[in-house]
Amino acid sequence: MINPEYGEAEPSVIDLREVYAAVYRSRVALIAIVASCLVIGVIVTLLTTKQYEGEATVEVRQEAEKVLGTEQDSEGASSKADVERFLQTQIDLVGSRAVTTAVAEDLGLFRGNGFLETMNIEYEPAPGGVLTEQEAKRNLIIEALRDNLAIRYTGDTRLLNIVFSSPSPRLSARVANSFADNYIRSNLQRKSDSSSYALDFLRKQLREAQVRLEESERAALEYARRTRIVDVSNAAGGSSGQGNNQPQSLIAAQLVQLNEAYSTAVSERVAAEQRWRETKSAPLLNILEVLGNPAVQRLLEQRATIEAEYRQQLESRQEDFPAVRQVSARLTEIDRQLNALARNIRSSVQSQYEIASQREEQLQRQLDELKGRTLVEQNQSIQLSILRREADTNRQQSESLLRRFNQLNAESGVQANNLAIVDRAVVNPNPAWPKIPLNLALALVAGLVMSALYLIVHLQLFDKIRTAVDVTDRLGMPMLGAIPFADDVLVQMSDPKSEISEAFNLVRTGISLSSEGGMPRTAMVTSVQAAEGKSSCCVSIAIGFSRLGKRVLMIDLDLRRPNVHRLLSLSNKVGASSVLSGQVPVEQAIQKSPYERLDIITGGPIPPSPTDLIMGNQLDVLLEELGNTYDIIMIDSPPVLALADAEILSRRMQATMFIIESGRNSRKAVQNALARLRRNGAHIAGVVLTKYDPGELGYGDYGDYAYVYRYASREQKHD
Repeated sequence: MINPEYGEAEPSVIDLREVYAAVYRSRVALIAIVASCLVIGVIVTLLTTKQYEGEATVEVRQEAEKVLGTEQDSEGASSKADVERFLQTQIDLVGSRAVTTAVAEDLGLFRGNGFLETMNIEYEPAPGGVLTEQEAKRNLIIEALRDNLAIRYTGDTRLLNIVFSSPSPRLSARVANSFADNYIRSNLQRKSDSSSYALDFLRKQLREAQVRLEESERAALEYARRTRIVDVSNAAGGSSGQGNNQPQSLIAAQLVQLNEAYSTAVSERVAAEQRWRETKSAPLLNILEVLGNPAVQRLLEQRATIEAEYRQQLESRQEDFPAVRQVSARLTEIDRQLNALARNIRSSVQSQYEIASQREEQLQRQLDELKGRTLVEQNQSIQLSILRREADTNRQQSESLLRRFNQLNAESGVQANNLAIVDRAVVNPNPAWPKIPLNLALALVAGLVMSALYLIVHLQLFDKIRTAVDVTDRLGMPMLGAIPFADDVLVQMSDPKSEISEAFNLVRTGISLSSEGGMPRTAMVTSVQAAEGKSSCCVSIAIGFSRLGKRVLMIDLDLRRPNVHRLLSLSNKVGASSVLSGQVPVEQAIQKSPYERLDIITGGPIPPSPTDLIMGNQLDVLLEELGNTYDIIMIDSPPVLALADAEILSRRMQATMFIIESGRNSRKAVQNALARLRRNGAHIAGVVLTKYDPGELGYGDYGDYAYVYRYASREQKHD
């Protein structure tokens, strides 16, 4: 899409054809870059010292940390993140300085310079350094071991592959196995050191806990003795721990017992009072205690017998009969005894009630007195409880530390190892590096990357106008035609059916249709810089118009470097400079060309100031005079950049044709030239692309921009 304000094309999607064309144009450089990288890769491969690898495999199991000694040794409880962190820690431990130093000492690498010579490491002690020569050498050996060590972990297993690389296959195997052995040995040593530290720590903590327990128990006992608080819970079979419901002192025990007795007395008094209330208002013989008395029951039985006998006597005798009176006296005596016994029983119920009431009052007084003593003792018991709780806490802590100490002491002699060697390193005669296929592949990839970078930088730094698509899309200019590359354009123009002639016919047609008024009467041809085929195009376009039967005059106004007379083999003694300076009339400057109806005014002698001649009014008079004679006047103008002549001429022309040599000018240079012409009011009819070779540019056939005659064969003619 064209930007109407600046005449530039907005960026679009990547055109694969443009990419291919750019690659094709730079094919030599790209092939050279790739070939150079491959050659460098081969040279580096041949010159690189062969490296051999020794590989040992170690299994790593994760153990749960035992803090209290009750946790299960299970890996399932650990999260995936913990497992990854644990394995990464083990990887770092393998290459730690401690393990590396142990490997060097185990293999005797610190003795002599054999290891450094095998590793192709030159040792040069620095004079006056902080480290001694021996220390510097040790550091160099340790760094060499760590630099050539690799720990490989796939992430799917618990296996660590310990790999060491060196120029010697036997040394690589020995070092790899030594790393595995010392890694396991250091793991056991760390566990042993950890157990020893834990035992020392627990031993110290246990002594401190025992001292605190003894002090707290003595403080509690001394306070109890001073306050005379006697703990009866132990005597009662209890303990001073939590959950014991026994009283903690004599006063508390008495209070509990007295409270129980008082509760019992209250219950007995309430029951006695209830019985007395029921008894005192009830008839004597209706009282339950009376009826339940055995003596009363016997008297009632006797009374019933005597009463029956009395009624039997009355059936046959009178009341005053002696026998009847005797039975009546016996019955009266029984009633008297019953009443006396019932009254005694009711009096006993009353006495029980009074005794219960007195007991309750007595216990109440004792309870009130004991409560006062208990409140005093409670204040003292609070402090005693605090001291006893502190003693209990110290006792529990001491017992826990003692159990853990005994457990660690029993386990310290046997260390469970979570590491095991699966495969030991063996001598591998095949070098692991360099790998010729890999190096060549890397060199090829590097060559391709560098080629891509070269292509990108080349396209950015050399943003050239090459095709008609560049003219229309990137410059926003109409395309008049693309002229194929030819050694001699005018020789090709001699054949009206040649590719060059057909290409200029397209340009001629484009010029004729460039304005609403039809073919312009004055037209100018210019370019960005010299030697772009500007003069050849101007002559060829003029020849094309003459073939249409038009009278054409071509004026060479490139007064600094006139070239038309060379192209047409004409004399340049008199020309446009002579006419504009008033030295000769225009009729003497006009020359006949080899082509019919085409006249030429050459540049003539080079004037001291061409710009002054072009800016004068003489040019306008000349164009107006010649316009009455010729149908079209073609002007060969100087290039735009670095000169003002083309800008001056363009505003006097009805049409300006802009010549661009394919692949020579950058987009910015062309845009600047076009902008200068537009600022001076030039009517730019379009662009002509010269020296266009699509095959060389990577675009294939150029039939998109030119028409080529194809003579039909006999078979086609018959069709």
